[in-house]
Amino acid sequence: MTDDTNRKEKTLLDWALRLCPDSPRKRIKEWIAAGRFCLDGRVVTKAGMRLADPGDSLAMGKPEKSAVAWGHRKRIHPKLVLIYLDSDLAIVDKEAGLLSVPTENQSKISALEVLSNYLNDARGEATRRSFFGTADPVKTLPVHRLDQYTSGLLCIALNDNARQHLIKQLRSHNFLREYIAYGDGDAAKPEGTWHNYLKLDERGYDQKLFAEPEAGATEAVTHYRVEEVFAKNHVARLRIRLETGLKHQIRIQAAAHDMPLIGDRIYHPSTQKAVGRKGAQLPYGFKRQALHAATIGIIHPTSGKKLKFQSKIPGDMQLLEERLKRSKGEA
Repeated sequence: MTDDTNRKEKTLLDWALRLCPDSPRKRIKEWIAAGRFCLDGRVVTKAGMRLADPGDSLAMGKPEKSAVAWGHRKRIHPKLVLIYLDSDLAIVDKEAGLLSVPTENQSKISALEVLSNYLNDARGEATRRSFFGTADPVKTLPVHRLDQYTSGLLCIALNDNARQHLIKQLRSHNFLREYIAYGDGDAAKPEGTWHNYLKLDERGYDQKLFAEPEAGATEAVTHYRVEEVFAKNHVARLRIRLETGLKHQIRIQAAAHDMPLIGDRIYHPSTQKAVGRKGAQLPYGFKRQALHAATIGIIHPTSGKKLKFQSKIPGDMQLLEERLKRSKGEA
């Protein structure tokens, strides 16, 4: 770097002072630290950063556009990874055992609360300004849910308009939700659709299933495709796409069609029996329902662009598949 170039470079603080000549240097420095200046549309917070004359690319106030979404997976909790963030929504990858949203009967933290705590951390003011144009608290709003012991992708809205738009997509079946599941049984066909009617019990916890319309019941539609068969164990790896999204829908429909999910403690008879016997081994040694939300596809509420997100099956399901393949003689 030449001496001429060095002389032309100044600190961000110096260039910011040029924008606000009537403001004290100390105050400008505080404003920079608080994320109130943008360079090329992005919030900058290091007053001592050296750069050549930024011209019009340095501005004070809200950035003209939101910062680019996360380009990497960021773990914000032992059981939650943030994989996408913009001013309208977040996509998180949830591990089994973490609640999706707060419930009345559970004191445990949920994915919704974890994300809220992360975004609203006192140290994250500059991040909020970068993504939302303000340091005000960010709302995290549920769009859909995953059962506590189902792993995978979850979409969370960050403002009321985005939530309404995304829920409208759910209701019109434009919100893609695909799952990987391991069904304990033989599929009647390589692919097909399950049509049933579901009605929650009086506690509002377990579903009851009906083959025909029933008062108070809602139609459930689930599409499946067999991806692999482990014939020796009569187990199938299924790719499942939800058309409707009722509580326990995949789990109860799979069981009703003679393919209860491995590890399901409510709808798999063998797992129920094992859970009820002290010291009994769970089938395949799998401790939760073998169900993973692998794909989400949405239309962005603001830009209208189609977005698609993928999640690989977690370690416990990878081990389950390896065990099934060994018994099949493939590994």
